[in-house]
Amino acid sequence: MHLPLPARLLPALLFSACLFVPALSRAQGYAEGIGLNYEVLPLKQKNSSEATFRGDVFRANIIVPLAVAADTSHAILAGLNLETLRFSGNRPGFEVHNVYGITPVLGYRQRLSPRTELTALALPALNSDLREVRGADVTWGGVLRAAYRSSPHRAYRLTVGYRQQFYGPQYVLLLGLDWQLGQRWRLFGDLPTTFTASYAATPRVNVGFNLNGINTAYRLLNNDQYFQYQQGHYGLFAETYLSAHLAIRATAAYAVTRRMEVYARDDQWPATIDYIGLGKAPTPLSSPIEKGLAFRLALSYRVPAP
Repeated sequence: MHLPLPARLLPALLFSACLFVPALSRAQGYAEGIGLNYEVLPLKQKNSSEATFRGDVFRANIIVPLAVAADTSHAILAGLNLETLRFSGNRPGFEVHNVYGITPVLGYRQRLSPRTELTALALPALNSDLREVRGADVTWGGVLRAAYRSSPHRAYRLTVGYRQQFYGPQYVLLLGLDWQLGQRWRLFGDLPTTFTASYAATPRVNVGFNLNGINTAYRLLNNDQYFQYQQGHYGLFAETYLSAHLAIRATAAYAVTRRMEVYARDDQWPATIDYIGLGKAPTPLSSPIEKGLAFRLALSYRVPAP
């Protein structure tokens, strides 16, 4: 039997929910129950001094616990992640304009002991240019995550999973850490996808370094081609809390990995582990994109980690 959730327990449950959703909360040292962010990508095609253009990325996400046990030992989790990528400017041979991603999240969290939790998540996704929506546009995936808190200031995570991608099967293997070092430093993230080193300059202002990666793909109407979007950003950020839970962050980053290319439908990797492609690489139909800068502005509602 599920009982009404007392208001004083909501922050702890929201933290538990968000902690286990890599697509939404990035397993940060805090729970991001609601997030909005906008990213600007100055882009340039290789071997062309004139083919410069830009990408604009918009994302929104939310996750909440729906049914919670009276002792908070288990809960059903539900969420939604939305994104759109828009490209504009001179880009010959790069016939991608707008692509969209819709990812509902449904999962179950179980506390096995005072130190250990286990969470299973289903992660279906609709990724395409939405010019023609078909059942084949929906890809399926899921992850299983175990978390262990070794002390009040340190926790570890292991995430394994699988996702269908238009570039082939993707296997997920993430090693997570959340480590509070004294009063000012905190390290957290799920490598190799995310990592943050945060320094509390004042009670309301944090600065630091972060790694933020993405590797996904979208079906295009044109001959059932697909567009792969893979980036690994190393950046410096500054953020301030507008209230006890509302924070705004600005990040300037450099993409050490940047793959924004169009491929034929059946030209795929045999398999991918996170960012590492196994076997023979597919041949893109579009010109490769150079590495470069990225700028992000994010607004999020956070619950501090226990």
